[in-house]
Amino acid sequence: MSVYIDQTYINRVSPMLERFAWKKSNLANCRCPICGDSQKNKSKARGFFYQKADSYFYKCHNCNHSCNLYNFLNHVSSQLAKEYSLERWKSGKDKNKTPLKENDMFKKLKKKPEFKTKDKILNHIECITELPETHNAVKFVNMRVIPKQHWRYLYYSSDFGSFMKRLDPETRQMVGKEERLVIPFFNKEGDVVAVQGRSINFKDESNARYTAKYITVKHDKSIDRLWYGMWRANPSKRIYVVEGPIDSMFLQNSVAMVGAGALDVIPKRFKNSAMTFILDNEPRNPQICSYIEKLIGMGNQVCIWPENISEKDINDLVYRMSTRKIQKMINENTFSGLEAKLRFQTWRKV
Repeated sequence: MSVYIDQTYINRVSPMLERFAWKKSNLANCRCPICGDSQKNKSKARGFFYQKADSYFYKCHNCNHSCNLYNFLNHVSSQLAKEYSLERWKSGKDKNKTPLKENDMFKKLKKKPEFKTKDKILNHIECITELPETHNAVKFVNMRVIPKQHWRYLYYSSDFGSFMKRLDPETRQMVGKEERLVIPFFNKEGDVVAVQGRSINFKDESNARYTAKYITVKHDKSIDRLWYGMWRANPSKRIYVVEGPIDSMFLQNSVAMVGAGALDVIPKRFKNSAMTFILDNEPRNPQICSYIEKLIGMGNQVCIWPENISEKDINDLVYRMSTRKIQKMINENTFSGLEAKLRFQTWRKV
């Protein structure tokens, strides 16, 4: 069990490593992220993951850095290190058992959402938990370090254009046969009201002229404004409002607004809730600055990013900071009223 978990997390961190490859069944290789490896020859990769007893360790033959897998993960991604630690701890009693098969390991996660949808529209696509580790969509969610408890709410479509037509036969959006990560928007009853298709084709993503990174399609036309996470948010606790569904997966009791218009219509069930708004960390983006200014003017509590954070959003930040620390950072930098205005003027790059 422990060996399997170690191999799984080596695979999960692999998209963040240069020239990663499995050399043998129990030996993997990459360019060392600790020292940067050879600066003269970019093809050299002298960092190795090797198995010793029932655990994996890391050793670089360039800088001689040596550590266990947890410490390596913590250097590259504190979020992955946290998940790894919890999973290894849970498996502590099973050291002498036969490693679980990949499908068995995710048995609990393979359950579909606990509520039922009326239209069964999601039956036409595949849940991420049903796909193999080598699948493009699974590689994508691993690369984005999306916590596994959210995987059963994520889906994959190999032909998003056709799936979009099922959702909205009258749509005028021109989308061909392209694969996308599908993020369903559920209402509090568990019905699918919309979906967002996220491009996972990295070649296309570099050329926005040919493909949109995100495509959002309404299934329920009566919904005026879209909010992601409505079904799981607890109105009696503070709600953290972010810009994108993926960002909301890293914070407790978080929802995401889709489109600027969402600011104009706060859902009725949140009317009496304490809310913190966290927009992207783009001080030179006039649209974002306008939204923040509007939120402050409406008397809302807004997170003003501190100067020592250069990352654009929460998903970028999880590569070097744990979700617990991110939540703490947000709480410590949330302001309203005059103080929010002053902090905003300092943050804003005119």
